[in-house]
Amino acid sequence: MKVPVTSLCVQAGVGTSTYYEALEGTAEARPATIARLNQALARFKLAFAGDAGPLHLHAGWKLALVLAAFTLKADARGALLSDPKRRATANPEWLGEAHTRRLAYWMANGLMGFRATEIGRAAGVSKQAVSQGIRELMDKRDEDKDLDRACRQLEEVLG
Repeated sequence: MKVPVTSLCVQAGVGTSTYYEALEGTAEARPATIARLNQALARFKLAFAGDAGPLHLHAGWKLALVLAAFTLKADARGALLSDPKRRATANPEWLGEAHTRRLAYWMANGLMGFRATEIGRAAGVSKQAVSQGIRELMDKRDEDKDLDRACRQLEEVLG
């Protein structure tokens, strides 16, 4: 694709020196850094190869993710850039980002009307991952009164 390194690093939020140090082997890249670079590269692939879905789908997904992060007082950029396929369940940061993504899946599906396949395409996961995330959120909503309150408020605003 001939993506300039500087553009890739800017899109990933990674310094070019970090990129070159990892490439040359003088420093080891953290898994989060590699995940950010992979996500940025995936976005470039969509731009070069033709988008895997309509623009409103990607915009809706990002809007849902930002609203979910705002609602949970989480980092939207971190949730967007983290790799959901990594399944780093021992990492509290990744778990928080996964929780944000689950709320965004629920919002995009239940409140915005996107199908699980569409959400999965925009989020870079399978429709089964989206469905499982929504089920996990619904189960947790029954136990967590703060989450239930946040979901009800979102339903009032977006419903």
